Amino acid sequence: MNSLPACDGMFVVPESGGRWHLLRAAERVDGTFARAQMLDPLDIASIRTVGRSLGEVVAEGGTWLDVLDVSPLVPGMSNRAEFQRFEQLLKENVGHLEEVCRRPRTHLRVEVERMAVSRARRFPAQAANYLAAHTEDWERPTLRSVVPKRILATVSEDQFDIYENRVAVRLVDHVVVYLHRRVHEVTRLLRVFGEATGNHDAAAGGSHWRQRRIYKLWGETLDASEAKRKAERTLGQLRHLLFTISGLKDSVLYREVPRRATVGTTLTMTNILSDDAHYRSVAELWLEWARLGQEQAVRPRAYFEEMQDLCRSFDSFVLLLTLRALDQLGFEPTDLERSLSDREVEVRHGSRVVRLSWATTTGAISLHGEGAEPLRIVPLCSSLAALDDEQLRGVLADADAHTSTGTTTVILYPSPSDAAAFEHLAPELAVRLRSLAHEAGREGRRGVGFLPMSPWDIGSVERMTRQLRWVTTAPTYLAYPPTIARPELSEISREYTWLAVAGETVQVLRPPLDSESLDPGRLVSEASVRLEQLKKEREAVSLQGREAVREGERTRNINARKKELHADITDAEKRLKALQRFELDLAQALKVVGDLLSCPTCNRRADARRDFKPMGQHFSCTCSDCSTTWGTIACGRCSRSIPLLRLHGTAWTTMAGEPGWIDRMLGADVLAVPLVVGTEIGFVCPSCGNGRGGAVDP
Repeated sequence: MNSLPACDGMFVVPESGGRWHLLRAAERVDGTFARAQMLDPLDIASIRTVGRSLGEVVAEGGTWLDVLDVSPLVPGMSNRAEFQRFEQLLKENVGHLEEVCRRPRTHLRVEVERMAVSRARRFPAQAANYLAAHTEDWERPTLRSVVPKRILATVSEDQFDIYENRVAVRLVDHVVVYLHRRVHEVTRLLRVFGEATGNHDAAAGGSHWRQRRIYKLWGETLDASEAKRKAERTLGQLRHLLFTISGLKDSVLYREVPRRATVGTTLTMTNILSDDAHYRSVAELWLEWARLGQEQAVRPRAYFEEMQDLCRSFDSFVLLLTLRALDQLGFEPTDLERSLSDREVEVRHGSRVVRLSWATTTGAISLHGEGAEPLRIVPLCSSLAALDDEQLRGVLADADAHTSTGTTTVILYPSPSDAAAFEHLAPELAVRLRSLAHEAGREGRRGVGFLPMSPWDIGSVERMTRQLRWVTTAPTYLAYPPTIARPELSEISREYTWLAVAGETVQVLRPPLDSESLDPGRLVSEASVRLEQLKKEREAVSLQGREAVREGERTRNINARKKELHADITDAEKRLKALQRFELDLAQALKVVGDLLSCPTCNRRADARRDFKPMGQHFSCTCSDCSTTWGTIACGRCSRSIPLLRLHGTAWTTMAGEPGWIDRMLGADVLAVPLVVGTEIGFVCPSCGNGRGGAVDP
């Protein structure tokens, strides 16, 4: 690959020029990566740092709790927001750099030129002899001499293009590039800190549940308020330095030194650079800049290895987001001491059990839960949001064409989620790049979900949690009411109102109260006792039959009784098996219905009589503590169930429908997409897409 040895499990990555080629046996395949797909250097550095941190923890046999200690945010953000050593040195010596650019040292260059007499100021010794030999330069002759028209003259000119001045001018160029990068970095940090401190629309306008989770995440990392103040001070100083040094491009020295005049990274200390105070400071700045290594050329092999490491690091970053999202939903591993180096873990929350595994080669993550479609999470280390509309439509069509039947697929890609990153895209494409898998389907066809993730984005964990909430919670809601086989118990339809008989089955409508509890264990015990009694009676009758061999009428009566007992025992065994199956199914159904009482936001358990409302094939439950409502409703078009989760209040309705509003306002506290129709709040049907265009069929 790219003229370097390759093996299975490697990622197809471009060369520094954007091209890639793969040679296998006699087959050669090549192509080009769009420059827009290449990540920003800041994103590359942050992803590699976070990914390596997680990779080291897993490689050392880290457990679930060890992994949760790794922050998914940019490491060392507070330190990066501070004034760096080079910047402090630049601030102290910028005056010397200005002095060199405004009043540089030059070499005096003297040349002899033939010019008009009016312009000549100094004459060389050979000027008279030259004039005597060139009559064409005479104005007119006189009796004693000639009046010259042109004459040889000496011209002195300052030579700016010397090595020391080249160093100063190229240093200006390098410092301007460096300061632009730092301003970009600190601006991004300041935006993130602004969200964390609640002074940004994305945080201030969201629900308090979302804010609480975000503040907790920040509390594990740094003091956002202090970091924000540092970033503001640093950004002001950097912009001032950038303004000052950019102004030097209009200086005399910068204009005189050719743009193509280059200087090697290794500095040669000349007498001027060593002895002149101003130039000595310029040399010191150059050496410090060279230590940063930002302009070092990367060799092809090193670049290839860095790109492979970037892809693996992004896989690890996505795994970290997945584990943190499961933890945020309340899932815990069944074995806390088990090492994650096995690349598999089983987690549980109530009656929900999810098995998580991830591949070593592709980095794809799989979630398998009982009663739900498997979820496949595919990390794709490519900046999709930077593509143009035509390129992006091709990527989306290719992804949808390879959707696996019976599997939910979501692709995670590195990109900031702020609206500015998607403004150049068509509205439907901008929405698609931030949609879950069940939101991406059209007209019954399955689609692939796409979610942006970045260590710079404080909402990355929220988006991942929202996806996992759907695949772990929605199937439980949609399975309501749990249906089990009906046993032969006439009292079910009369005494137990939390059960509903539907033909040969029984539906569990709600968790029973203490006074309504049905004890199937007692019924199983009674049926078992009854079966044992019948078996003992049959043994006794069989013994009598052996004693009354050939006794005519008595033998016939005994055989008739044995036949009756055989039929009774068969019926008793069937009843016992039915009751045992009913006991197991009822226990499982009660677990499922019991999980419906748990509030998705505050985890408080709702009251089965007061808060839980069965509505035929649907239900609604409202938390008495936080007033969150959850349940299912019927779609007005296809009549299928829509799982919903609605927070208390209507503050979020003012932003409903805007691009990315769910992430900014609700975060992970949502199932079906809510929408506002007039004064009513509806929900988009995940089955037929009803409401996706902004209207809901009644």
